[in-house]
Amino acid sequence: MLPWKTIIQIQKDCDTPVYLQIANSMILEIKKGRIGPGIKLPGTRMMAEILNVHRKTMVSAYEELDAQGWIEMRPSKGTFTSKELPEINPQRFSIKKEKNNSFPKETGYLVKINDKIRKPVLPQRNIIGFHDGPDVRLVPVAELGRAYKSILSRPGNLKYLSYVEIAGVQKFRTVLSDYLNTSRGLQTSFENLMITRGSQMGLYLLSLILFLKGESVIVGDTNYYYADHAFLHAGLNLVRVKVDEHGVDVDAIDKICARRKIKALYITSHHHYPTTVTLIAARRIKLLSLAEKYGFIIIEDDYDYDFHYLSSPILPLVSADTKGMVVYIGTLSKTVGPGIRTGYIIAPVNLILELCRVRQLIDTQGDPVMELALAEMFEDGNIKRHMKKAQQEYHRRRDFLCDYIQQKLSGIIDFKIPDGGLAIWAKFSKSVPLPALSDKLKTQGIILSNGLIHNNSPLSLNATRMGFAWMNEKETENAVDILAKTIRSKK
Repeated sequence: MLPWKTIIQIQKDCDTPVYLQIANSMILEIKKGRIGPGIKLPGTRMMAEILNVHRKTMVSAYEELDAQGWIEMRPSKGTFTSKELPEINPQRFSIKKEKNNSFPKETGYLVKINDKIRKPVLPQRNIIGFHDGPDVRLVPVAELGRAYKSILSRPGNLKYLSYVEIAGVQKFRTVLSDYLNTSRGLQTSFENLMITRGSQMGLYLLSLILFLKGESVIVGDTNYYYADHAFLHAGLNLVRVKVDEHGVDVDAIDKICARRKIKALYITSHHHYPTTVTLIAARRIKLLSLAEKYGFIIIEDDYDYDFHYLSSPILPLVSADTKGMVVYIGTLSKTVGPGIRTGYIIAPVNLILELCRVRQLIDTQGDPVMELALAEMFEDGNIKRHMKKAQQEYHRRRDFLCDYIQQKLSGIIDFKIPDGGLAIWAKFSKSVPLPALSDKLKTQGIILSNGLIHNNSPLSLNATRMGFAWMNEKETENAVDILAKTIRSKK
């Protein structure tokens, strides 16, 4: 007799009913070939005694196995495993229980590894550090929860649990279009918007649709790492242009386009990523004229437009585009929270339709209920109130970080106070190698990017983005104190 008590694992405190645990264990052993086809099984009474369970439990387990076709119950003969099981190489039983025998650790085939893209690193909320993102503790969770629950509780909204518009729920696109028209000086309708799961998804889709392999795209000599790799993944050539204190060098773009074919330009015009500088008005005007002259597409990634502290922000390039040369990418993930994966693409209708067509290959739609909840929060003013509160708080945090760094690390960290955004561009003294400093801080529970992610060009930088939005003032003070102490201990 097989060692049933050893091979069938029953956990009394598990949420899965005992009869299903028994059935699942037996199915697993059949799949592994340890229990072959046509083998007679103990009766329900005997098996119940072996496993120390009620006979009714065993009857239910056998009925489940029979319903799934794993066993056959033959009147007056007994219960047998099905004869029609696939051929499986049998494995010997081991009386010793195997600890982690549920799923293979690695594939049995070769997986192509793209080691040019860094491994995912997720910030932890309980670890302080200069993360480049918003403070989710400020999110109006109660209001969002009420809106989401309200949407689900209306009988007429059950249709939104099914398949809806690929571009996003029309009501949300309409509300968002109205907001963007007012705040960014646009003239769009809902038909010009496609909702995405964050701006990165939009960028990836554009890299698939707008380009042919081998074409060229202009990017800054410092640039957003994942934009570079979205283009490289699509087989594009990156042409780097200098970025100074006034933004991307537009005269250099003119010279490049005069001697070679450029398909597109990727730009973060409002606050250049990573250096935070703003593209000045004169360069914006010339850039639009160059796009019309040479026929290149402008992909404008406006990832943090809603956070500007000194004056009204400069309107995006797309607001002055009359020739349909600008594709505008934005996100609510910085405004509401990164976990709310809601971004958008604004473009002429023909491109939106093609984006919807290709989007189906990776994601048939977004989150309709969340889109409706966000639409409701826009309409009742909750989003606007949150933005105002968050902007005021981040303004204070920016000022505090900048003042405290000047007090504690003057001469070691050089930076310009940014007009907006959620981070400063911190240039460290050459005597303080960032990678080693980052590793040392990590052992003390402080996260600071080593800056290598920004060295994606021939430039050799000893600089990184230091976020100020993630931490409150007390946390920032603690983090800067540890940073200063660590730097001085190395000298």
